[in-house]
Amino acid sequence: MTPSLAFDVAVLLVALVTAGMWWRGANRRRSRPCPASLSWLLEGAVMNSLLGTDTTLNRIGFRPGQRVLEVGPGPGRLLIPAARRVLPNGEVVGLDIQPGMIERLRTRALRAGVSNLTPVLGDVTKVDLPPSSFDVVYLSAVLGEIPDRSAALQPCYAWLKPGGLLSITEVALDPDYQSRSTVRRLAEDAGFRLRELQGSWLLFTANFVKP
Repeated sequence: MTPSLAFDVAVLLVALVTAGMWWRGANRRRSRPCPASLSWLLEGAVMNSLLGTDTTLNRIGFRPGQRVLEVGPGPGRLLIPAARRVLPNGEVVGLDIQPGMIERLRTRALRAGVSNLTPVLGDVTKVDLPPSSFDVVYLSAVLGEIPDRSAALQPCYAWLKPGGLLSITEVALDPDYQSRSTVRRLAEDAGFRLRELQGSWLLFTANFVKP
């Protein structure tokens, strides 16, 4: 690692720890999503490495032609490259509750030349999307930000086609980190069946199937 890169990593880690401490304090009374004003923390090569962006994308296993939904995409750290992986003929949708994140996602997708990405503003427990319309629904470091986690997974089940994939990734750096046992319990309570669990507690992806 070069001195310049090491410095960048150190600065980013300090920023993450500081933001995480504030976030944990702010979340004592209720869960809340990462503010759009902190979206820059989720962008860039260093963050991609720390959060295992490529690892997560590979674990989900996108295929060309799929229709994909990400719940809580933020600025598109995963969704923009996922949009490229489902080409040709595939499309992705990003559902976020924050207008600021939706605008950031739209701007970054346009800048990246990604045209098969649709941002949707809404609450996962309230938004109206067509049933059985997605091949993959995934959440990455987002489940813990949702106040009613069980209610959030029920529409995900409805939106997936039979045999579709629900993928949940958790990262230990996330202040709202959910354990493997918690993720499995919530998903199975919603009707999903575990297909595989990949990675360690530091960064894991749990893939479930809608029977």
